[in-house]
Amino acid sequence: MQNKKGNYEKGILAACFLIAIALSGYLVWDSQSLSDRLIPRSGSSKNDLKAPPTDGVKAVMQRLTEKVTWVSPVVKGKAVPLNKSVILMQKGDELFDLQTEDNVLRPPMTNEFLIKNNIPNIESPNVGALDPDNDGFSTEEEFLAKPQTNPMEAESHPPVTEKLYLKQRIANDYKIKLNSSSPPFQVQRTAPDPKVSKFVSPNDEFGFDKGVIRFKVLSFEAKTIEDPKVGEKDVSELKCLDISTQKEFVLVRGTETNLAEYEAEFEFRIGQAEVRKVKEGETFQIPGIGKTFKVLSIEESQAVIVPVDGDKPSGAPITVKKG
Repeated sequence: MQNKKGNYEKGILAACFLIAIALSGYLVWDSQSLSDRLIPRSGSSKNDLKAPPTDGVKAVMQRLTEKVTWVSPVVKGKAVPLNKSVILMQKGDELFDLQTEDNVLRPPMTNEFLIKNNIPNIESPNVGALDPDNDGFSTEEEFLAKPQTNPMEAESHPPVTEKLYLKQRIANDYKIKLNSSSPPFQVQRTAPDPKVSKFVSPNDEFGFDKGVIRFKVLSFEAKTIEDPKVGEKDVSELKCLDISTQKEFVLVRGTETNLAEYEAEFEFRIGQAEVRKVKEGETFQIPGIGKTFKVLSIEESQAVIVPVDGDKPSGAPITVKKG
């Protein structure tokens, strides 16, 4: 019994010995890591000042003591006083100096045109399409006019004929032909209806409508040509004058000649647009203007008119474009 008790006590002592060794080792390890943590760190005192930026101070002092010569901007060869304001406009991210033409704010109009005429709403992108004086012409049209007109004065505008357009050319067929080659010569109108024939000789004046004398016979020439189908073919010619247009024409036997009468359909686009039809050689007036014009010629893409005073031209011919 005493032997067992002695062995038990020995086991406890051995365990305590091992625990003591382990504790000693831990304390040694902990003391080493603590020494590392206790390494003093370098610090700076609040009283330690950095070196002053002497180079920067010298540069600033030198700039402040420099003598500067102010130079006036030059516009169109003339110096602008330094106390004069400059008109600036911003479009998007770009800044425009309206005293110069380096950057044009509202092309094709120049900056000078906008400022000189005191154009309103220049900040608007469609300022060129506006008509501030209500004369029927836009600001851009007055800028492009030759000579240039004032878009702020209703009395100053381009010629009103620039607002006259040819909408279409209307052809009214007028067909006639020579049916004989011995006098008196038979001349027939085949269009428009009704068909009418006249028998005429050289120097005769005639027409196909009652009371209307439109043509005059000038001369006759007998002619033939060889034709593979009929042999000799009669192609005699009757030369005539259209009295209404003072134009000569030739009728060939058996062949229709179309003396079409052309009519111009004009549209005047100032205020409420007005349309009127005028035949070649006739006169007309532009509404509200009081001027009379005569139609000289009508083509598919344009017409030519001329201002008249009575029966005489009072100005140069004007081309009216199709539009």
